[in-house]
Amino acid sequence: MDAIAKKDEIDSVIEQLSDQLQQATGGKLKISIVEKQMPLVGFTTSMEDFLNRKKYWAIVASNPLTSFQPKELARWRFSESGYPCRIVLPDTEIYCEDKAALEDALGKMIATPEVGKKLKAVIEQETTD
Repeated sequence: MDAIAKKDEIDSVIEQLSDQLQQATGGKLKISIVEKQMPLVGFTTSMEDFLNRKKYWAIVASNPLTSFQPKELARWRFSESGYPCRIVLPDTEIYCEDKAALEDALGKMIATPEVGKKLKAVIEQETTD
């Protein structure tokens, strides 16, 4: 399998998880991978520091029915060839060498108490009409 096919497979696994969670929550929970910037530290940040903030990838949860910002569930690291990829939680890093390992890792991620609290908070956000 080439790099593009592996990346497509990874996207498909994330999309399937998101679809399952949307169905289970009445459309209140969506999972995606997004690029984020490191938060600024302190009040004396220069414009150069602001513009040069490091970026990273994260797995986030959002409620498509609200306008709230997505909540970060874990950091996401991947290779240019797709696999291996890693889910980085505060207390552990889960290495995924293929589709089965990624599916297992995502299951472990959403089963952790910390991620569960974040998912609950996203589901309970007030909808915007």
